Amino acid sequence: MIAKEECEKEGQEEDIIPVFLALLDRKINEARIQLMERFEWICSQDPGSARFMYENNVMAGYVPEEGIRSALKHGTLAIGQIGLAETLQILVGEDHTTEYGMKIAKKIEKRFKERCAEYKEKYKLNFGVYYTPAENLCYTAMTKFKERYGIIPNVSDKEFFTNSIHVPVWKEMSPFDKIDIESELTGYSSAGCITYVELDSTVKNNIDALETIVNYAMDKDIPYFAVNVPNDTCLDCGYCDEFNDSCPVCGSHNIQQLRRVTGYLTGNYKTAFNWGKQKEVEARVKHTGVLE
Repeated sequence: MIAKEECEKEGQEEDIIPVFLALLDRKINEARIQLMERFEWICSQDPGSARFMYENNVMAGYVPEEGIRSALKHGTLAIGQIGLAETLQILVGEDHTTEYGMKIAKKIEKRFKERCAEYKEKYKLNFGVYYTPAENLCYTAMTKFKERYGIIPNVSDKEFFTNSIHVPVWKEMSPFDKIDIESELTGYSSAGCITYVELDSTVKNNIDALETIVNYAMDKDIPYFAVNVPNDTCLDCGYCDEFNDSCPVCGSHNIQQLRRVTGYLTGNYKTAFNWGKQKEVEARVKHTGVLE
């Protein structure tokens, strides 16, 4: 996250976008330097320090005579990002759910993609743009941001930064609208991304609707698509559905809450993730308008 005041030090308000992109270039280059330093250090290590990595072909392409580099060069040097929605709010006062916000978002994502392509060509390594969920960073980065800049409406008035290029989790819209918006940006990522929709547990009784949503995402060329359906289980009576804190059958609070917080299912997100990620899960709205 590059704050608005940093941009204004180098240019006027009307020139904030090109100034921001210049600052972004510097930050992306800093990430490249760090990745290359880390890559070279790992390549210098004795293969014997991690024999399990190549003895079972986990590291494909390993050539003993060439050292660890022969395998690691096939991996990914990913430059990740979070908080596109908050960045746009700082820059232009709106996020990428608007036409103008999307226009600026594409300029930002294009810059990431172009620089990674340049690094890939120069170093013959797989540099890529990674749309990270930032399970821990979403909270720790926001905490540091607040300490420095305070509370900014629509930016730091919550406990987390938004996952990569995702639509803010509290925005109410249909699953198709969310897919439409995020599909305009997923093509800029070459190192991994995900688009998901939040659905009610009742969707299990409407498989046709679920299939329609999945097919729509595939038609939009979403590379990694997920459907989040909450599932709560009472550990006393066994009742299973979405009911959050107490069982509607026996009243027990001995509940297991199964949630897909990031890329995998979590048995109890309130103990598995930090405060920021917990608050993000609680702020999520269902994308079910078209299913009603």
